[in-house]
Amino acid sequence: MRLVVGLRLRNRAALDALLVDLYDASSVNYRHFLTPSQFADQFAPNRRRYAQVARFLRQSGLQVVGTYPNRMAIEVSGTVEQLERTFGVSVNSYAINGQAFVANDRDPQVPTELADVIGSIAGLEDYVELRPHSNIAPSTATNATGGLTPIGYTPQQIASAYDFATAYQNGYTGAGATLAIATARTFNTTDVATFWGTFEIPAPNYTIIPVGQRSHRADPETTLDLERAGAMAYGANILVYEGADGRAGTFEAVYNRIVSDNTASVVTTSWGFCEQQMPVAVLTLDNDIFAEAAAQGQAWFAASGDLGAYDCGNYSSMGVDYPASDPNVTAVGGTSLTLTGSGAISSETGWSKSGGGLSGIFTQPWFATGPGVANPSSNGNRQIADVALNSDPATGYPIYFNGSWSEYGGTSFAAPQWAAIFALVNGAHRAAIGAAGPNLYALAN
Repeated sequence: MRLVVGLRLRNRAALDALLVDLYDASSVNYRHFLTPSQFADQFAPNRRRYAQVARFLRQSGLQVVGTYPNRMAIEVSGTVEQLERTFGVSVNSYAINGQAFVANDRDPQVPTELADVIGSIAGLEDYVELRPHSNIAPSTATNATGGLTPIGYTPQQIASAYDFATAYQNGYTGAGATLAIATARTFNTTDVATFWGTFEIPAPNYTIIPVGQRSHRADPETTLDLERAGAMAYGANILVYEGADGRAGTFEAVYNRIVSDNTASVVTTSWGFCEQQMPVAVLTLDNDIFAEAAAQGQAWFAASGDLGAYDCGNYSSMGVDYPASDPNVTAVGGTSLTLTGSGAISSETGWSKSGGGLSGIFTQPWFATGPGVANPSSNGNRQIADVALNSDPATGYPIYFNGSWSEYGGTSFAAPQWAAIFALVNGAHRAAIGAAGPNLYALAN
């Protein structure tokens, strides 16, 4: 098994105060974002404590397979027996509603002298597997064109409807900005090349960055993320961070790698899971990772899900999707978009399956005030989604995958295209303007 051991931040209250300062236009610290080394020096465990945790893990017989300069996580691998002995748990087989999985039978234990620095241990269970937020469209289900020609809104139609075209005409294509995709598995290079070539879009520069063990299985989600982000911000440099699977621990490593590298100023992810069912260990470390991202000026976008107000799939209980619900991530919902024959917007309404609602964990962030925002919310918690873009499969998009055209929809398409907007903005500024949430709510006000 492979685990991610998360370390507690120091001075979290000071970090929260700094985040307000960094996004306050009247502050002398406005947009003076931290470098990863500055963040680590101010808020991460010191090098001595980080080394102590790594030494404990090695002395327990585990193999340290990943360390990070932000000193917030250590990746380890070991046999089930080794992990059980190290953390005082029993890893058993379980089943819920027909889903078989393994999990620890109690909370992991760590030595008393390290209890103040080890904050979380993720990966002892495999119940949680993040899912992509894309859905096949009715036209594809009826095999309308046999997969030979594209169906759905082209990049040019979306560029015209949402006014990307004006930015392009003024020379803003994302050049000078780097956009990262946080995803699982990989894509076929011939698929993305065919997509961009079909729509006569200059192929963007992209690089694959494997995180941990790499999967060589192509996935439609990774494919559409790259196709669409590359089409809408074709001048940007794109980094595709690929985990081997959708497990929560895998994505935790992907998130931390992107934040530690700090090469991308904009990040998109279209994978998520019911917030209520996420392991507390994962939520704890992820929240610290996303806070670091905001302090470094990264704008993170996440699809808000495709199950309306019932992300957990239980229509008797409401719930939202994660990581879109994290306050330092911008939750991207969906609309139903109808265009006229000339390409203008005829109508745009909320898509009934766009994920949204009230977080059950995170309080309403300091910046989330403005027109249409309940302040405070009914329970004082975060409200999502923050923004939206066409996602309804009935008004969907073409995707070229495994040598064939299909039409898809879902908030999976909205997130990378919103990320593309911020790539254009950052490219125009020749600098990162920071997390999207504080910027957008300030603009709305």
